Amino acid sequence: MHRFTLGLLLVALAGGALVASPQQPSTPSPFYPVDEIRPGQVGIGRTVFTGNTIEEFRANIIGVLHNVLGPRRDLILAKLEGGPLATTGVIQGMSGSPVYIDGRLVGAVSYALGSFPTAPIAGITPIGEMTDAVQNGGPRIAQPGLTVDWSATATAADVFGALTRLTERATASLKSSGHVGIVGPPALADLLPSLRPIGAAMVFSGVDPDIDSRLRQALGASGSPPQSPRPADRNEAQTGLRPGDAGGLSLIRGDLEMGATGTVTYVDGPRVYAFGHPFLNLGPTTFAMTRSHVFTVLPSLDSSLKIASLGPVIGTVSQDRATAIGGTLGAGPRELDVNVTLSSDRGPDRKFAFHVLQDQTLTPLFSYVALLNALASYERQAGVLSVSANGTVSFGADGQVTIDDRFTGENAAAMAATALAQPLGAAATNEFKNVVPDRADFKLTISEKQESSTIERVWLDTTKPHFGDTHTVHVLLRDYRGGTETISMPVTMPMQAGGPLTLLVSDATSLATLEQRDIKPGRAASWPALVAQMNDVRRNNRLYVRLISSSSGTVIAGQTLPGLPGSIRAILDTDASTASTPVSRAVVGSWERRFDRVVRGSREITINLTAK
Repeated sequence: MHRFTLGLLLVALAGGALVASPQQPSTPSPFYPVDEIRPGQVGIGRTVFTGNTIEEFRANIIGVLHNVLGPRRDLILAKLEGGPLATTGVIQGMSGSPVYIDGRLVGAVSYALGSFPTAPIAGITPIGEMTDAVQNGGPRIAQPGLTVDWSATATAADVFGALTRLTERATASLKSSGHVGIVGPPALADLLPSLRPIGAAMVFSGVDPDIDSRLRQALGASGSPPQSPRPADRNEAQTGLRPGDAGGLSLIRGDLEMGATGTVTYVDGPRVYAFGHPFLNLGPTTFAMTRSHVFTVLPSLDSSLKIASLGPVIGTVSQDRATAIGGTLGAGPRELDVNVTLSSDRGPDRKFAFHVLQDQTLTPLFSYVALLNALASYERQAGVLSVSANGTVSFGADGQVTIDDRFTGENAAAMAATALAQPLGAAATNEFKNVVPDRADFKLTISEKQESSTIERVWLDTTKPHFGDTHTVHVLLRDYRGGTETISMPVTMPMQAGGPLTLLVSDATSLATLEQRDIKPGRAASWPALVAQMNDVRRNNRLYVRLISSSSGTVIAGQTLPGLPGSIRAILDTDASTASTPVSRAVVGSWERRFDRVVRGSREITINLTAK
């Protein structure tokens, strides 16, 4: 059907191009009005195919589709000619290439006919819709299902899945908004379901091959081209951007490079408009705006693309909208500085420095990717690893989260990356305060062996414990090779308790499950309380001892108050101004010990306290 439709369109074009010379106003607008565009007009497009040289191509206008991107949203269709387009088709990285008629800007090349197109047919987003979206865009609206639940143990599949959902939302095929108005052959309507955003040319450098493949799949990057080389210092000192220049936005800079490149459409003083479609349709955001150098065009029957690299930062991309990305030239945005040290007994320490974009959705996702990539690039990906993860995440004057944990097993690297990224995810989605992390410093110590102990047996030093006395709990641990070790910890009994108590000796996972099921530590009621909660997260290199009462209690602002009188509990439960949660069990004593290995398992004993 598409070949037949394209054949009709190309025959119509072969009849000859019309010369459009609309009457010019006394003070002509730099933009060409959409309602004056007619089939057969010829526009001139500008883009970079190699290096930094802007080249021209022809845009033979086929027609205009109305109401395709939303109410009163238009898309101009054209057949492109010139340069390598006859053999490559529309190229990823051409997004934003400006098209002019009679020297006036029509809009940006932005859409193409999906995979395996038979002709370089492109959609052009009108420039007026681009500037309007960037200048008058609304606030960010949270959309469930597009992020990761960082309160749970996120996996690599969760992270790449979130990136996939974001990409699919931004790159969905066009749908009409009510009646589709057509200027041109009626057969244009048949092309609508096949038109998709061309897509930016993704840039990856220093990325592990497996992660590279998963990123390309998640971000909709076509094919598996070689990773972009780092450009040498070419001293290409340009004072500003020009329409048609290659430009980019940075996701990660430094020892690892990830980003996207496209084409600049329009420059109005310090303001820059590009792409003609969304990157991820985030709304307000902050990417570093960069120059870009195009090395070559990689032809593909599926979707050709520009092989490019990111250049120096020249400004800030502050809007990612349905019809454009936009920002300002000047100083770059605030970014998250991430410093990682990999330590191993197989060689000297390796140090890495990254700058990750600041965005409430993307910062934790790409921080996770950067950390996982550092581990995957230098450590084995098959077999058992043990990873000791230490570090801090600083929120400046808003506090700091300290990480001290350990992971072992075949998924140790991914689990360590999750633990380090969790504070970033929790901060990004917190409901109390808009906080921005400014620095993260991590040290990862790796060994290629299992480092864990399992709780085998627990006993108390007496069979008749007394109220208020200090007793010793003994714990038999067995390591993964079968060796045993007995450790002892003093525990002090409460002065009073109703009924028997449970003495629980547990690993982090078992304790966290119990707390969520029976003890319910409650949600933090403020940003400082959330920071305290993140600093008190259960850690795998700890052995936890809890003395638990079956009497009821109440959780207020994340703190459990056991044994409250019934009258007090009733008042708290009915007071809407106080966030409280009743619980059926309460902790009346807590202790823990840190180990240089992972602790697994849990044991409990029941004790009855007596008076002396």
